[in-house]
Amino acid sequence: MYKWILIFFNLFLISSSLFASTNDANFKQFQEVFSQWTKAFNQKDLTGSCNLFDKSLTASYQGYSTKNYTTLCDGFKKVFAEKNRRYHYRFKLHQVYHSADLAAARITWYLTINEKGKAPIKVQDEGMDVLKKYEDGKWKIVNYLAYKTDKED
Repeated sequence: MYKWILIFFNLFLISSSLFASTNDANFKQFQEVFSQWTKAFNQKDLTGSCNLFDKSLTASYQGYSTKNYTTLCDGFKKVFAEKNRRYHYRFKLHQVYHSADLAAARITWYLTINEKGKAPIKVQDEGMDVLKKYEDGKWKIVNYLAYKTDKED
């Protein structure tokens, strides 16, 4: 029995790697999806920032309570209203696993927080986003897991 489980697991890894991409059209498509979100966030565009997320969102960030669509967008609203701080995101997309209308993206987020008279705060997060493609052709995040890392790229 153990032998069959091991064989199945290895076949799964091999077949999964066939769908992983870093430089094909799928990868570029998701690069654009995250670029649009980054642009919206950096411009304090609440609608554009919330558009990437599905209404059924489950968002887990290590050390914090689980968020949903409403609590996530309320957080954006609060951040965008801050007058003394400027938040700026950039990202590095590592891999995209894509099959039919589901995809998983391994991504690193870099956040810089600037406040007048203080040194910039830099935060790096590693994450895995699960996206679903809808009938209108748009991809939305339905689930994500993320954690802060001390590593700097």
